[in-house]
Amino acid sequence: MKVDIRSIGGHVATLALVALRSFAATILVLSLAGVVLAALSYYFLREHPWIYGVSAIALALMESVTVGIVLGAKRAVLSALAHGLGSLRLGGSLVRLVFERMLGTAEEGKLGERGGQMARTMERLPLVQAEERLTSAIRDVLGDAEQAGWWARKVQTRLLQAVRKYTLARFREEDAHQGGVDLLKVKDELERTVDDALVRKVRGGRRPAALLVIICLPLLVAAQTWVITMLLHVQE
Repeated sequence: MKVDIRSIGGHVATLALVALRSFAATILVLSLAGVVLAALSYYFLREHPWIYGVSAIALALMESVTVGIVLGAKRAVLSALAHGLGSLRLGGSLVRLVFERMLGTAEEGKLGERGGQMARTMERLPLVQAEERLTSAIRDVLGDAEQAGWWARKVQTRLLQAVRKYTLARFREEDAHQGGVDLLKVKDELERTVDDALVRKVRGGRRPAALLVIICLPLLVAAQTWVITMLLHVQE
C-alpha cells in the first residue's frame, strides 16, 4: 500500500480532539486543586487582615492555572502521540514510509521482496550507512510535513522523532549482534512492534511530570503561606 505524509496527516482532526480533551482536563483538575489549596492557604491566614488571605488565594490560583497550562500542553501532545500510535497505528505507517525512502523502492512496489538487485545490496548495511540513510529519509519526510498546518506538522514531527530514535536503537542492536543492519528485516519487525513499544514509552513519559506537579504545587502554596505568616509575625 502506498503511504504518504498527507494520508497520515488526515488523522490530525482526531488527534487534535484527543489533545484538546487532555489539555482541558488537565487545566480543570489543576484549577480545582488550586481552589482547594487557596482555601487552605486562606484558612491559615484567616486571623490576619483580609488582604493577605486574598493575596494568598490569588497566588495559589494563578500558580495552579499556570502549571495547568504548561502541564496540559505537554500532556496534550503526548496524549495525541499515544492515540496516534495506539489506536491509529501511525508508527507502523511512518516506518513503512521512511523505509520506502531509505530503500528507494516506493515506486517499484517491491518492499517485501528480497529478489531485486537494490534489495539484495541493502540486506546487510554497515551501521554508519544505515544511520545516514535513515537521517536522509527522515529529512525528506519532514520536508513533506512542512506543507501541513502547524498542529499537523507538530504531531507528525514528534511521531517521526520517536520513530527515528527507536529505529536507531534497533539498528545499533542489529549491528551489535549481526555485524551490520538488515534493512528489510528491521523494517518488517518495526512495522509490527513500533507502535506498542512507543505507546509504552509515551505513556510512561507522562507520569514523572504529573508526579512532580502533585508534589511541588502543594509545597509551593504551603511555603508561600508560611512566608506570609512569618512576615506578618515580624511586623507584629
